[in-house]
Amino acid sequence: MTFGAVVLALWVAAASGEVLTGILPALLVLVLAIGDYGLWEGRSRPWHDWSVILVLLPAILAAVWIGVGGLVIGVERSDDARLLLEVGPGVALTGLLCTLISYHGRHHPLE
Repeated sequence: MTFGAVVLALWVAAASGEVLTGILPALLVLVLAIGDYGLWEGRSRPWHDWSVILVLLPAILAAVWIGVGGLVIGVERSDDARLLLEVGPGVALTGLLCTLISYHGRHHPLE
């Protein structure tokens, strides 16, 4: 999941052409996803670690902003381009990051 989020964030940063609604939020997702993975691995993949979970919350906000930011600030795009460069990747990143948080937040079966 982390790999998918990183690849998609790189694609958004490279393809969007919009600093405020694509490049910056995508780079934020990229940095936080990689940092979160490093933190999670560094702590021996804990079952339920709030610090690992909390690192991804700003990344989810950035992913949502990728999906709606262009609409909010009025970026000029065709409908097809908006779906391809904003809404689709924003929804996909949000889903990947939420799933990643639920994976990090799982409880040990014996708890």
